Amino acid sequence: MFGVGELLCAELKRSVSSMLPMDIPWYDPSHTVFFAALYGALSVIGIGLVASVILTIKRMKGGEESGHH
Repeated sequence: MFGVGELLCAELKRSVSSMLPMDIPWYDPSHTVFFAALYGALSVIGIGLVASVILTIKRMKGGEESGHH
């Protein structure tokens, strides 16, 4: 039983307790690749969302009457 408990504790040490960058064990390559891809995808989505909001506000203030609807 001691070997199983030690194995479980070792796995719990390696687990990620939060998604914040300062809490991620960056020395593990699998964590680095996964979180780099995750933060990259979230950045692209966030930039697209901000751009769409800015363009929508800009078009609403411009008062364009040539809408397709």
